[in-house]
Amino acid sequence: MRISLLEKREDFYRILQESLNKSSYVKVKNISSKKFIINKYLNFIATKTINSSVFQNLVNEYSNSLVWWKKIIQKIYVRLAISKVFRKLFGHGIIELPANYEKYLILGGNHRLRLFSKELKFSILILKKNERLNYLKNDIAIRTDNFMSYAPSIYEYGEDWLKEEYFVGKPLNRLNNQEKMETFKEDVIKSHLEELLLPTKKAWTKEQYAKFINEEIDFILDNEFLKNVSITKKVIKSLLSELIDTLTNDEISVSWSHGDFQMANVLIRDNQFKVIDWESANKRFYLYDIYTLAGGIRAGVSLKRSIERFIEKISFSEKVKMNKDIINLLLIEELRFSINEEYSENFYTSGLKTKQICESIQKYLND
Repeated sequence: MRISLLEKREDFYRILQESLNKSSYVKVKNISSKKFIINKYLNFIATKTINSSVFQNLVNEYSNSLVWWKKIIQKIYVRLAISKVFRKLFGHGIIELPANYEKYLILGGNHRLRLFSKELKFSILILKKNERLNYLKNDIAIRTDNFMSYAPSIYEYGEDWLKEEYFVGKPLNRLNNQEKMETFKEDVIKSHLEELLLPTKKAWTKEQYAKFINEEIDFILDNEFLKNVSITKKVIKSLLSELIDTLTNDEISVSWSHGDFQMANVLIRDNQFKVIDWESANKRFYLYDIYTLAGGIRAGVSLKRSIERFIEKISFSEKVKMNKDIINLLLIEELRFSINEEYSENFYTSGLKTKQICESIQKYLND
């Protein structure tokens, strides 16, 4: 998420300063500070002297519009905005941060901050102040306990940070060739099924599944430090109960999952790909990640259409027999994902998108 959106959602600059100051990643604190340039639209915070080469992933993300004339304008803007000469001119402000971080390019994020090293040999993920530990704990667990050739390796980690392999590439949704995009999508799904979803799949009873979800949601929604909420716990739990009660099968296949398995989180370089941003990792209905990528729900596709696209995709598989339970499980997991993403004591108002998701699910059920 861009800084221009983050600052509307939370007191981002205060959270940034406090998160960096308190992080255990820096063993010896430097009491001095440095001036960093803020670019709200390209989502970076950097000193005026850091080398432009460290911005390569931002170049790939923000200067590859699928519309040719927009692509030209974007490329010119991005190149000027990251250059040492014009970085300050194109910036939107200055912030003082601990001098320990002057060699890093800092990117804003939903629940974590990402730091790219000057040498581009690794990147650091730092948990933002007041965010739930699961955004780091589950990420570490899923990537250290399972072999996934398509996930960046974790080199080391601490209580509120991890150091991972750096991979430069172009987001899958920025490829100009539609056929190539679909081929990569198939390869990503195949690897994900073979290396994570199927090896970690286990059968849970409906009771176990409901207990797991309800305990998680209660923990999130009962946080006394939430400021304002746009939808009450009562409304959410009522919809959740309706979905769970409708399940007819007592056996539910659950596996470890990425959670935000969308094209923007798949980086492509030559014929290689890596799936990044594992902060939403959790145990879910095992087909949820496939739905997220194939259905395009994170790319602005409506809930109804995303389910239709998933059904079109999965109908070719002899191993999956489509039924109403599968659809309801996807709806449950989409609601869970939204609650995990949209509720934080850092936010001015929690649950804005969760309210929309609940309305979309209810409309889908009524139709």
